[in-house]
Amino acid sequence: MKISEAVAWLFQRGVRTGPYGLDRIKFILEELENPHQDYACVLIGGTNGKGSVTAVTESIMACCPDYVTGSLTSPHLVDIRERAKIAARPLADKYWINGVKKMQEVCKVLDKEASLGPASFFETVAGLAFWAFRENDLDLAIIEVGLGGRFDATNATNPEVSVITNIGTDHQEYLGTGKIAIAHEKLGIVRKKRPLITGEKEPEILAEFENVCRQNQSPLIKCRQQDHFEQLESRADGHLLKIPDVSEPVFLSLPGEHQLENLAITLALIEQLRKNGFDIPASAVAEGIGKARWPGRLQWIPGQPPILLDGAHNAEGIETLAQYLEKFPPAGPLSIIFGALQDKPLTEMGARLARFGHNLCFVPPRCNRALTREEFAGTLEPQGWQWFDTLKAAAESCRKNAGTMLITGSLYLISEALRMFDQNV
Repeated sequence: MKISEAVAWLFQRGVRTGPYGLDRIKFILEELENPHQDYACVLIGGTNGKGSVTAVTESIMACCPDYVTGSLTSPHLVDIRERAKIAARPLADKYWINGVKKMQEVCKVLDKEASLGPASFFETVAGLAFWAFRENDLDLAIIEVGLGGRFDATNATNPEVSVITNIGTDHQEYLGTGKIAIAHEKLGIVRKKRPLITGEKEPEILAEFENVCRQNQSPLIKCRQQDHFEQLESRADGHLLKIPDVSEPVFLSLPGEHQLENLAITLALIEQLRKNGFDIPASAVAEGIGKARWPGRLQWIPGQPPILLDGAHNAEGIETLAQYLEKFPPAGPLSIIFGALQDKPLTEMGARLARFGHNLCFVPPRCNRALTREEFAGTLEPQGWQWFDTLKAAAESCRKNAGTMLITGSLYLISEALRMFDQNV
């Protein structure tokens, strides 16, 4: 089997539209002899920021030579192999190929179980990754929740620490209407007598966190930046920080004030891992922060014009992007290329972005849930946005008069942009 054949088989598994539950992933893991029980893990959920927390935690742990660390993230931007990593490097092709062979055998059985139904793409990739982690003698798996928490395939694990970065209003069609309902779904990753770390600030939501943690006798750790680092300087390309027990300043090349909140959560997680027995020196923390990368999130591509990519795909993400643009106004006229899916608050997102743009271009992302031409005409066109069929056409239009080009609104669009501009992930 070639890697291309393995990847093609995974994509054929499709997306699950319901019913949701953990029965299928538990069946898969049992057939694989429960690989997830052979190493420690942490589970990182939340509406925004969970990918950044995973990436920086992974980068720090990769700088600890005594441990083998793996990570599972989603979605991928350019290549499916971004999803599973060992020591911050993509999982080797042989594990994808052999893992698919394993999963094919499991799915032959599972697909015949009418009471369970066939495994989805995400469930299959998760099972493969958990198996590959055991094959690599993992010490710690850093696992990002895919969607929600309670019924997400990653929740079949038994994390020694859980993280919920924050609660936003994304994916209400799956998680329920309003932040309280969404919080209940995400709080499904809390484990009895094991800590929950959060950066959530809203009192009403924190009350829900406190209630669930009380019921589970789980410590609730609320993060504050001042407890973990001193902010020396913030720039358009990142932050200069003073880290305890590190003599020289450390530069975090993840721009935006929100990344400081994510870093505080990361360092609270590192502190908890230390309490759980992991030897993580301050030098590894400093080195890992300095090396951390998370593509497609306030990522600058130099050139004429310079291009800013940001996968702000919900209202909270667009607000965070807007705050960054207010603090660090781009050079010259700003041309914005925006793409969004049907289930997003389009009017709100488009209006917030439009305030910054000299030239407003909308491109439908390459996804079956992308906004149609008719839907665009009724929501974004009145705001001054202009429809383009392709990213290439929009980019060519923007190059004519842009001081800076911004591409945002959908990770599908960011994925296409990274390919177009030949950026490695």
